[in-house]
Amino acid sequence: MLTFPLVSTIPTLQLFIILLLVVSLNAHNKSWDRPICTEGIVSVPRGDPAVMTCNISNAFTDITIQLTAHGKEDRTIFNKKPQGNFSWSGWELHVQGGQAQLVIKDTQDDHTGIYLWQLHGCQRYYRNITLNISEPSNEDKVTDTRLFTPDPDPVKSSQLEAKPGTLVGVIIAVLGVTGIITFVCYRRRRS
Repeated sequence: MLTFPLVSTIPTLQLFIILLLVVSLNAHNKSWDRPICTEGIVSVPRGDPAVMTCNISNAFTDITIQLTAHGKEDRTIFNKKPQGNFSWSGWELHVQGGQAQLVIKDTQDDHTGIYLWQLHGCQRYYRNITLNISEPSNEDKVTDTRLFTPDPDPVKSSQLEAKPGTLVGVIIAVLGVTGIITFVCYRRRRS
């Protein structure tokens, strides 16, 4: 009868199972941020206010916003700002919980460009929002003045959340497979 030395593979298998359990527990303990930001291009008349928002389902740890304009080198507007209100050279950043709002009260040509938002909640995300400045007219209005952007599809978002019963089922399945493999290895060693 042929015997296979499974002794060397058992620690590797057990290590793999432990790592699998750790990863599944970490995924269960942290919920996804699900960022919702002002999308595409924001166009406002010169001199009017411009508002850009990014919201996540968890609280922000920090936010960095950079501006790339007219082919020039990136300019950091705000760097790793936590919760609170901040202002610098015509820009205002308001961060409260999972809501962030960048406000420019009096837009000028030097505000035009691509704003790179580096969001840090439970995960890290990067979003680009383009700001264009147009000539003023009587018909133009601010494109987005909301501090909170509602979830576009609450049914889909609720389906993305982990269910506690699912984690328990995964743990039981992993422990069951581990038990079976251990039993088989034990029986092979004895024979």
